[in-house]
Amino acid sequence: MHSCLQIYEVLRNIFSALNDYEDITLDVQQLSGTSSVDVRRRTLARLARTCRTFSEPALDVLWAHIDTLAPVVACLLRHVWSRHRHGLRLNGRILTSHWRDIEKYLTRVRALGKAGQSVMRTEDGLELVHTLCSHPWPSLLPRLEKLFWLGSNCEYPRLLLSLLTPTLTELHLHAMSSPFMSSVLPILGAICPLIKHFSNTGLHAAAPVPVSRAVVCGWHQLKALSTEAVDGPALLHLSTLPSLEHLQLSFLSLRRGFFKYSPATFSNTLRHLTIRAQSPELCVPLLEATWIPARSVSISLGNFPPSSLVSNEKILVLLASRVTAQQVQAFSLDLTYDSLITITEIMPLFSFCALEELMLPSTCGNLTINDQDLLRAAKSWPKLKKLRLGDEGRWITPARPQITLDGFAGLLLHCPDLCSLGIGMDATSYSVVTPEVPGGGIINTKITTLSVGASLIESPLAVAAFLSSVLPNLKNILSKVDTGCVTMTGESHRVKWMRVSTYLRDVNMIRKQERTRLGIYY
Repeated sequence: MHSCLQIYEVLRNIFSALNDYEDITLDVQQLSGTSSVDVRRRTLARLARTCRTFSEPALDVLWAHIDTLAPVVACLLRHVWSRHRHGLRLNGRILTSHWRDIEKYLTRVRALGKAGQSVMRTEDGLELVHTLCSHPWPSLLPRLEKLFWLGSNCEYPRLLLSLLTPTLTELHLHAMSSPFMSSVLPILGAICPLIKHFSNTGLHAAAPVPVSRAVVCGWHQLKALSTEAVDGPALLHLSTLPSLEHLQLSFLSLRRGFFKYSPATFSNTLRHLTIRAQSPELCVPLLEATWIPARSVSISLGNFPPSSLVSNEKILVLLASRVTAQQVQAFSLDLTYDSLITITEIMPLFSFCALEELMLPSTCGNLTINDQDLLRAAKSWPKLKKLRLGDEGRWITPARPQITLDGFAGLLLHCPDLCSLGIGMDATSYSVVTPEVPGGGIINTKITTLSVGASLIESPLAVAAFLSSVLPNLKNILSKVDTGCVTMTGESHRVKWMRVSTYLRDVNMIRKQERTRLGIYY
């Protein structure tokens, strides 16, 4: 064996790359229905049995991340368990000696679980849960660093507590049961002081269990927090953490003022702030009491339209005064209820003069913004690089996009750094190809893909000529299935945009030939 292959670090890197490689075969016969993950794990298991030199690094990689606790049970002596059609079943009592035999595997586990999957299958039964809790150590996986937990069975808190260790740095809990969360949350801060990433989702909207100050007070290294309930004292403590970078707060309780918040000012600028609420008025108490500077802000409002007292405009005005508008570089607003969004409502965003990314897809609500409104907005956001403006809108009669290709050209003029663009517009005004230079000679060479959603169109050739002139490097046009409307020629708008893509390639080739003839290159 080559001397390099006797170095642990070299073998560990090789086996790690092997574990991450998606298309690995290595002459391992892949059975029908077997995933690539199973093939990679079988390969690592065989490497661990190849020789003593390979054994340690291969086992370290193999056990570093397990999706469920089934491999733990599978390692116990054969006479203790058996595999049935519906899962694993214990046939005898597990002794301390049995646990000692598999300790060398348990100490290698660094991550357990994955999003959307429980670490215990429901068919495994509660007997197996009780058995796993009978291990002789303070924690079943003593070096666990990352845990994804899904489940709220009344017997599961004991198993979860046996998995919590002081070494945990990342914890994600998804449980619908409030009693379950009530039994776990209060002790997290004391058991897991090194937590850097924490999230809990799936709480009951009528009675959410809050993340309290007792939970977070010991997390001095916390970088990311995502929770569906946080009380006032906890938020006040979070505002003092210099390490906090990502904060996502959700307001699912339909009772206004469920939590009381004291005035708080975050000491550092967050990288990302996300606020989710069933209706705009639910997040007003937080915004009125808290000043949270952030570079990236996302707002998602649910299925309840704003009341007469709290409009979209009021929410955005309040938000602009609380996040230091001049520092915000990325902003996203998602409204999932049916409504029309006017320029007046988004005018508070004009103060975000440093914006580089703006997302207003509005999948159900439609943006009623015309060319003049778009021009005013573009002048307020000269640094924009990525923009999505109504390209996900459903244009249901009588609503229709008011931005035309002239407004589109004005946007490119005042936002010269745009490299990613999605916009809902009415391109029906361009019906013929004329000798005039489209867009007044404006050119953007950075945009290669354009999303138009269900934008209106009549003449694909004229639109292709326009886009080829102002976006000479445009390669792809993304459109979506519209609401069934057809154009004057009987074709759907999506079919016409597909024809634009075809014409665009031809027009671009003609222009390229002409530029080559004139000696112009860019």
